[in-house]
Amino acid sequence: MIRAALYLRSSKDRADASIDAQRRELQALAAAREMVVIEEFADPVERADDGERPGFQAMLRRLKDRERNWSTLLVMDTSRIARQNQYLAAAFNFECEKRGIHVLYSKLPETNTIMDVVTKQMMRAFDQLHSLMSREKGLAGMAENVRQGWRAGGRAPFGFQLQAHETGAIREGAAVTKSKLVPDENAKIVGEFLRHRAAGTGRARAIELTGVSLTASTLVGIEWNALTYAGHTVWNVHSEQLPGGGYKGGQKRRPRSEWLIQYDTHPGLISTDEAEAILAHLEASPHTKGRRPSSESLLGGLLRTAGGRTWHAEGEFYRLGKGKRVNRAALDRDIVKQVLDDLHSDAFVKALLAEARKATLPIPDTDVAPMREKVSDLTRKIGRATELAMEAQQPRPWLEKIEQLEKERAALVEQLERAEAETRAAESMRNIRESDVRAILSQMAQGVNVDSETGALKDFLRDLVEWVELEDSTCRNHYLLSAGGVCLASPRGFEPRYSP
Repeated sequence: MIRAALYLRSSKDRADASIDAQRRELQALAAAREMVVIEEFADPVERADDGERPGFQAMLRRLKDRERNWSTLLVMDTSRIARQNQYLAAAFNFECEKRGIHVLYSKLPETNTIMDVVTKQMMRAFDQLHSLMSREKGLAGMAENVRQGWRAGGRAPFGFQLQAHETGAIREGAAVTKSKLVPDENAKIVGEFLRHRAAGTGRARAIELTGVSLTASTLVGIEWNALTYAGHTVWNVHSEQLPGGGYKGGQKRRPRSEWLIQYDTHPGLISTDEAEAILAHLEASPHTKGRRPSSESLLGGLLRTAGGRTWHAEGEFYRLGKGKRVNRAALDRDIVKQVLDDLHSDAFVKALLAEARKATLPIPDTDVAPMREKVSDLTRKIGRATELAMEAQQPRPWLEKIEQLEKERAALVEQLERAEAETRAAESMRNIRESDVRAILSQMAQGVNVDSETGALKDFLRDLVEWVELEDSTCRNHYLLSAGGVCLASPRGFEPRYSP
């Protein structure tokens, strides 16, 4: 259902162009196009080229209003907007186009096409220049605020609150305040959760240990924000969103080298080393689509100690800080060989099958059936409310009701789809056999060996291994397999062919 507004203007109260005559004509057009008119702007006895006419100005303000709930503007002809003032007409058209508003004229438009196009292109250029200048000034101001320890803007991350401080400046008679981040009552539990994640604890287990009650997507966002939780301000993280969807460069986040960081701007809940360990894990995760660890080494981002400290590649070695080091080539071969041995071992197959079945309990149909019934009921209510809105002289209350019902239905449909998907996955896992698991693992390992190209081995490992634990002379692989989200360690550790 399309929601529309009317613009009416008359310079002389002629019968064919009076405000009432225009209103009747446009309401008939709306009915023919199955639109609902919810707002009207009118300028009786006003000149076409007077840009300050009250109704026109009210309409322009409404175009820019974020709360505007209509997307089509109905006008009798282009001379209602402007007659000789082509700049005014082009400015109006440009504003509508920029804000996604379709202008529909009931009569053939009267316009100087060439002049309209030229003026519109000029206005686009000025608009882009203004946007670039505003962005540069905004970034410069934000950087200066951050250097002085102030919050750069936006809401406080979960676990913090904004604390206002007067700067001593006065603006329009009121004291100017700026904000700083301070821990709130949730800080302790968030800090505990992040410390578990930094130490290599799986997300599900960390939730269980700390009792944090947030959605998985929210917790992933908190982890990506780890440096903020270490007491630093970070910006220029997210890539530019494209108009048609997606992100410039194909990734939601920019490379780490492009992040701007101001250290020690507020109290931290974890250490910087812990934050870096969390980010290294996220960047190495196979679930971070399109991302690969910045390191060119095979185990870059995967290799850590039992305490969560990260090994880094340096020349021919993996090094732990400035102390221990191990030969890269030898360890790479041992890890790949052990992963292949695990995938073909009876103990690994049995352990994976047991964990998968344990992790996939089906949702009872007694929970799903009422959700389906509620969705059907909401759909019927929306249909009835739409019919009443079409018939009503004042449809706004009905439109607000429809919007409320649609939000409720969308949330319920998402919950239902998630429950049904989990039920189907649980049903599949209940019926899976050892032979099925063995066949799947064999297919994953097909064509891979210790002499495969590094790129192929990296893809292979990151589809299977969550991290590799290297402590003293013992290695242990920790697997994260997509079937049921099972996190599984090697059935047994193994000793590499060297001493670290």
